[in-house]
Amino acid sequence: MATVVAPSIGAAFAHATAEPSSGSGYAAGDGARLFFVRVGEGAPMVFLHGHPDSALLYESQLKEFGRDHLAVAPNLRGYPPSDAPEAVEAYAMPRLLGDVHGLLDHFGMERCTLVGNDWGGYIAWVFASAYPDRVERLIILNAPHPAIHLRELRTNPAQINASQYEREFNTATGPHPVWYNYYRADPIKVPASLEEGVAKEAPDLAAHFFSGVATPPAATSLRVKVPTLVIWGMLDPYILPHQLDGLDAYAPDLTVVRIEDAGHYPMRSHPELVNQAIRAFCRRPN
Repeated sequence: MATVVAPSIGAAFAHATAEPSSGSGYAAGDGARLFFVRVGEGAPMVFLHGHPDSALLYESQLKEFGRDHLAVAPNLRGYPPSDAPEAVEAYAMPRLLGDVHGLLDHFGMERCTLVGNDWGGYIAWVFASAYPDRVERLIILNAPHPAIHLRELRTNPAQINASQYEREFNTATGPHPVWYNYYRADPIKVPASLEEGVAKEAPDLAAHFFSGVATPPAATSLRVKVPTLVIWGMLDPYILPHQLDGLDAYAPDLTVVRIEDAGHYPMRSHPELVNQAIRAFCRRPN
């Protein structure tokens, strides 16, 4: 396992926020040490980034919500200065769920508002479904629900085409970034064609996601019972808008905000709109 010295990300974040309560540090995850940045005090919010990014993906949100929340954003495992294990199995969902537990435990958080984009959102969907006692609200920005994503990769040629880039992450030989292992450990594989997708046996997602977890899940249905806000950039070229179809079957208390001219990173392209949507959602009684 590789451990690296923290670069300037913590200093850059502290300079950007100019908040006396901001800082950075490390939390113990599930066999990996996680670097984080934090700002503010109050009700906890945890922001999970995707690939290839870092905690600073949420700079605008951390500054905004750090005014009246304890806003925390880690670098996921595989993204220095967090630990970067080399084994594929170190990036399987049970380890990623353990990382979220470890982060919450580090701050003494019983529950949080959990926010995720891309792979961070993929993890957040699973975590919120399995551990509703640790999630007050769930906020997703352009991240597929695993069951919906599996459906789309078996029925939607457009999504299959948009996801072809993932095949390289699974087949690359020789040295490659360790974050490729997120895709290699994931049971959902992108087929080359619709015909291949239909012919493939569907994986048992619950068996893959929860086998060997350190904390037994309250449920394995992948259905999210907590209030859920999905903010979706409709011009995302990778995760297509059909991912929203039927989503309420897995998140019955669902609010969807569509941003027609945003892509995969609405928190960057439309930070004020995203922050307003999150504010309104968090003010709503549970």
